[in-house]
Amino acid sequence: LGVYALTLRGRITDVEGRLVAALTRLDQSERALDASTREATVVRTRLQVVTAPDAIDLRLAGQAIAPRAQARAFVSRSRGVLFAASNLPPLPANRVYQVWYLTPGAPVSAGLLRPDADGNATVSFDVAAGVAPAGMAVSIEPDGGVPAPTGAIYLASTQ
Repeated sequence: LGVYALTLRGRITDVEGRLVAALTRLDQSERALDASTREATVVRTRLQVVTAPDAIDLRLAGQAIAPRAQARAFVSRSRGVLFAASNLPPLPANRVYQVWYLTPGAPVSAGLLRPDADGNATVSFDVAAGVAPAGMAVSIEPDGGVPAPTGAIYLASTQ
């Protein structure tokens, strides 16, 4: 009976170890699934902007201060904006790139972006009610952004 009890204890310990390993793998799989679901949602949202019937395609060219920079924006008043930039110069300390809607009145902030180490950034923005963007521009502003452009324009739409 003692030998049998020891054998069972060994089996239980082995099963418990395998159970812990399986639960760990399950937890990792659930986290990976959650991340994939979030990523799929982002991709689906961005695709809706690009394929929106009211989407306009804006190309932004680097200005004198950043001639290699370029960007493209798909603007849909009904579904938002998909904005992708490349070759942006590194940001100075305590500064951020601010994206602007160019309207018949004053520029309106679309949002902020921070490029990666290679100067690339892809972001989505909403279009506020009553804003009719005729173009877009990008400037460097203090962290947190400002209500109107104060810095040099790094990118501006060409159409």
